[in-house]
Order: sequence, then structure tokens, then C-alpha cells
Amino acid sequence: MAKSLQLFLLITGFLVGFLLAECFAQRQICSYYGSERKPKEAYSLSNCTWYRESSCCTRTEVTSSFLGMPHLATSSDDCRNRMNYMMCYFCSPDQYKWLKEGKVHICKSFCDDILTHCKDAKYDGTSIGSMYSSGKDFCEAQFFQVGDKDCFEFDEEIFANGSLYPAFSNFAMVLVILNLMKNLLWT
Repeated sequence: MAKSLQLFLLITGFLVGFLLAECFAQRQICSYYGSERKPKEAYSLSNCTWYRESSCCTRTEVTSSFLGMPHLATSSDDCRNRMNYMMCYFCSPDQYKWLKEGKVHICKSFCDDILTHCKDAKYDGTSIGSMYSSGKDFCEAQFFQVGDKDCFEFDEEIFANGSLYPAFSNFAMVLVILNLMKNLLWT
């Protein structure tokens, strides 16, 4: 009897472990990039560094995305941090929670928070606050789907120990220098 109980517990434990591993494996797909990519360490990230230990993006993808990011004049550190975080959505290993049918579902509270912190920031001489009447309008203009649950949300803890702006600023400076070098070498 004791051997049958041990065998039963062993088989049950194995099945539970298998099911849990299967659930976890399904969650660990970087769906923004299709069904084959899984999060991995990416210690070479120069931005979106909070995803270094488990990232869905590569340094090249981050560089390409931020290369075309417009400069926001007169923006605060809080604004830059939130905008930076929003732009890093494609690096998140939690995409399975909020990427649905190819669309990023962003939390309305995050959108409202961005507008609150960035309303005075200027893009092409116009303040963001005068361009958008709500955080929802702002996020929808960036092609995000806005919702209240199962959505991409801002993680205050990432920026709690100081601003990531200096790292972002250094990254931007490197891009400017590379662009200048490219122009000097090929002209």
C-alpha cells in the first residue's frame, strides 16, 4: 500500500510539474515578434535596461526604435521616464498579458499619468497638453489600445532609486555622435 501511495504521489507530482511548466512556457513567448522568440538575458541593452535579465528585444532593435524618437523640449525627468518606459514595451517579457491580436493594450491610468507628467513638454513647439484632451487620446494617437485590465502599465519601482534619464541622455548622445561620424565619413 505504501509503495502504491508513493507511486501515486510521484506520478501526481510529475503531472502537476509538467502542467505548471507548460503554462509557464506559454507565457514566456515574445508574441510581439511571433511565436518563436523567448525572453533571454540582454545585458548589452543601452536603453530599456530594466529588462536586461529577461528581455524580448535586442540592442539593435532598441537602438532602431529610439533613433526615430522625437525630442520633447522642456520635459521633466518624470515625463522622460514615463515616455521611455512606454517606448520599451516591446522588450517586456510579460507581453502575453497585454499584447492581443497584434495590438498593445496599455492601461488608461498609465496614459493619464503620462499626460499629467508631460502636459508641458513640447513637441515641434506645441505642448502635449494642448494637443490631447486626455491620456486616452494621447495613447490612441500612438496606436495603443487603451483599457483598464490586462494592460501594459507603468512600474514606479524601476525609477524609484533615481532617474534613468542620465542613461537615456548618454544613449542619445552616442546616437548623435554616430550620426555625425556617419555624415563625415560618407560625405
